[in-house]
Amino acid sequence: MDVFLQPVVAELEQLWEEGVVTYDISLKQKFHLRADLMWTISDFTADAMLSGWSTTGKQACPHYGKHTQAVRLKNGLVKVTELNDDDVNKRCGDHGWKKKSILWDLPYWKTNLIRHNFNVMHIVKNVFENFFYTVMDVKGNTKDNVAARRDLMIYWCRLFGMKSHDCHVFMKRLMPIAFREMLPKQVWEALTELSIFFKTLTATSITTKDMERIETEIPIILCKLETIFVPGIFNSMEHLPVHLPYEAKIASPVQYWWMYPFERYLNQLKKDVKNKARVEGSVVNAYLLREASIFCSHYFETGVPTCNRKLPRNDDGGGDEQVDANNDMLDIFSYPRRHYRIFTNRMMSGEEVHDAQTYILLNDDKIKHYIRIFEENLNELMGDMDEQVHAAEVEKNFALWFQNYARKIPINNKSISDLSKMPFKKVKLYSVYFVNGYKFHTEAHSLNKSTTNSGLCVSSQGGDSYGKVEEILQVEYPGYPSKTTVLFKCHWYDPTPNIGVKVHKQYNLVEINIKRKYNKFEPFVLAMQATQVCYIPYPSSKTNNSNWCAVFKVKPRGWTDENHHQKDVAFQEDEVESNEIIIPSLFDTDNYDDDHEMSSNGSDSENNIDEAGEIHKDDNDGIPDSEDSKDVLQGSCLQF
Repeated sequence: MDVFLQPVVAELEQLWEEGVVTYDISLKQKFHLRADLMWTISDFTADAMLSGWSTTGKQACPHYGKHTQAVRLKNGLVKVTELNDDDVNKRCGDHGWKKKSILWDLPYWKTNLIRHNFNVMHIVKNVFENFFYTVMDVKGNTKDNVAARRDLMIYWCRLFGMKSHDCHVFMKRLMPIAFREMLPKQVWEALTELSIFFKTLTATSITTKDMERIETEIPIILCKLETIFVPGIFNSMEHLPVHLPYEAKIASPVQYWWMYPFERYLNQLKKDVKNKARVEGSVVNAYLLREASIFCSHYFETGVPTCNRKLPRNDDGGGDEQVDANNDMLDIFSYPRRHYRIFTNRMMSGEEVHDAQTYILLNDDKIKHYIRIFEENLNELMGDMDEQVHAAEVEKNFALWFQNYARKIPINNKSISDLSKMPFKKVKLYSVYFVNGYKFHTEAHSLNKSTTNSGLCVSSQGGDSYGKVEEILQVEYPGYPSKTTVLFKCHWYDPTPNIGVKVHKQYNLVEINIKRKYNKFEPFVLAMQATQVCYIPYPSSKTNNSNWCAVFKVKPRGWTDENHHQKDVAFQEDEVESNEIIIPSLFDTDNYDDDHEMSSNGSDSENNIDEAGEIHKDDNDGIPDSEDSKDVLQGSCLQF
């Protein structure tokens, strides 16, 4: 490996010490470009070839090194946690540095905080497969009977042979649902906490506090799993998650140092091979052609479509460069959105027109001034009222009052003046609509599709409301220029806690009862307010759970919290959830003690090699030296 890396290291040394002359197109001048190698990214096996630290044996972990309490026993892969484990480990021989990597020739390499990142992509895949396939083969458990096996085969027979991204999605999103009805509560809770750990770790927006929190939680989670599963599962791959939060604190969110971009690029290179007898030539020729095409595309006119100007998948017709010239235009009329395919027309009933108009008025910030005037008049006429009666009067009469008010007292803002008039009864219906970075389908349009895009959620001060899109209506108001807005007509699920909606107190898992509907007639919601959700049924044959579905919020593509587009957003969760991790007794696996608090673990760093190639340990490496820290971390040590 070092022989092949010699040309790369030579160029890296030149970039660090001398730099190369580079032309800055923005400043129209040349400058000396300098660069350094921050870290390498590889799977655990390749890490041994790059770093020189052996990733096999009882000291496979480069962070803990000789402090790892693990040993190979003749009857299987078992961890030694007895009082005489030090004596046993002394008889097992030492592993560690096998060579000095050529990367140490780089003058700055010894000062890097992280040199070789653990690849999260492969770790998630290997950890998931170990636990998933073990769960599928567990025997002798009281709840693991023939009927449960048949249920598992019905729902999960297609999950074998999954790719890395499949395992990533299953670990982060589906594991708490897949096993909730199939496993005992203690086992399900441990696997759910592992799922939440990886969900938090792989969020696109993280904080040091979040990483420090999960860094203290993951040893406890692994200890729980060790009391449940056979010891042979816990090899080096199950130990590596202990160090991932520390690396995320140093190296930023994992999207910048995992293997997915490189795996996709390698897939592109494989597609470039048209002549298998000349693999290198095919790749080089395709690369040069692609590079030349990209450079030439910069000289094309703005309207010419190129690979660099490709619209995003869920393009809603808006963008950062789009600025509305009419500052008086209301957001409901100018909000970016885009329809898809043909439309049909229908006439709204009088009740629908009234409800649509009322909802639009009550949900526009520029109408709040007129709502306050109406409420003042209402209080003068009717005096003090109950809140429910007051809200009912506003919903019933405000739309008509505002229309009469605008006729008597002219409103300078033309958009508000036109909004005061009732919309036309004739509306356009679409089956597909793009808004907020989502692609929404009507429920009828999604019936015969493998994907479902009809679920939506609307957040308010009273909580989240969940439903499905029945119709997508584009309503138009009189006046010039033409003013249209889009409404989703939905049927809503009952929001009553524990009857229509359940929220798990510890893990914040949301469930809805799809058989219970919201009785009040409030069908409309503005498309600009909707976020997309997916309803996933539990893989259970129990009748009491057949009506309940888990709710997952969907991450919009190319969309940020500031309501503007950004290019090439990593498609992961932005939100980080904080969940309480309950510490079980290591000697009593049947009960959990809710009064325990989480133990803390110091940060880790890997051992270093000095310029002479000698092995030494950093003064601030954070290796746990106290007996208490060793006891806490023993449950997450390597096992071979």
